[in-house]
Amino acid sequence: MIETKLVLLEGPPGSGKTTTAQKLANEILKIGEECQCFLEWSEDNPIAIGDDFNLGQVITTSITREEDVLRQWQQFVRANLPGKRITVMESRFWQTSMMLMYAAGHSMDRVIASNQRIIDTIQELKPVLIYFTVDDLRSFTEQVIRLKENEWRKAGFEGSWADHILVAFESQPWFKEHGLTGLEGMVSFLEEWASITELLYNRLAFPKIRIRNPHKDWVLTMQQIRNFLGLGGLDKM
Repeated sequence: MIETKLVLLEGPPGSGKTTTAQKLANEILKIGEECQCFLEWSEDNPIAIGDDFNLGQVITTSITREEDVLRQWQQFVRANLPGKRITVMESRFWQTSMMLMYAAGHSMDRVIASNQRIIDTIQELKPVLIYFTVDDLRSFTEQVIRLKENEWRKAGFEGSWADHILVAFESQPWFKEHGLTGLEGMVSFLEEWASITELLYNRLAFPKIRIRNPHKDWVLTMQQIRNFLGLGGLDKM
């Protein structure tokens, strides 16, 4: 397997990061490596930001928490540098950090600078990045909303998943400055954010892989990930 102690998973909301993180952690365990996995909203996530039921507050306070988050990353590195344990981390590198700060009013330059501080901090863990991209964000977002609404109802939550997300984002500076709301506003934001993540991706010096439209062929996607990480041709994840 590739030499790393930190596997980062990033991509648009609903692109399969959570499922991939869980399966990948199990796959790493299968080859005899020690592994821990932290999902986007794991309660035990060492990079603590709050919970998704208070998403509006999480976004609003993302900029004021910037220094605290950096300190948490520093503590995480100190705790995980000894030994051989590998960590699979979903979304904390970009989505629930940089993306939220961008929505809350950080400029692109400040986002890039903030991300560089994280990169400098985690470098000792020899991080690698798995980055999902989606070509048609509009149709993909509509599909994600349909799936999430169904999951939301089955879980017995009140209201609408889409309303929960849209209300949290619509009150943020980016949306107010652009005069956008609803699905149109969310798609426009995700498209602009995707262009920034491309810049962030291209700046990275550590090992990385970009996988386009992973949802269209999960067998191929998982094999690409195995090849990248050096896990070999194992059975389906």
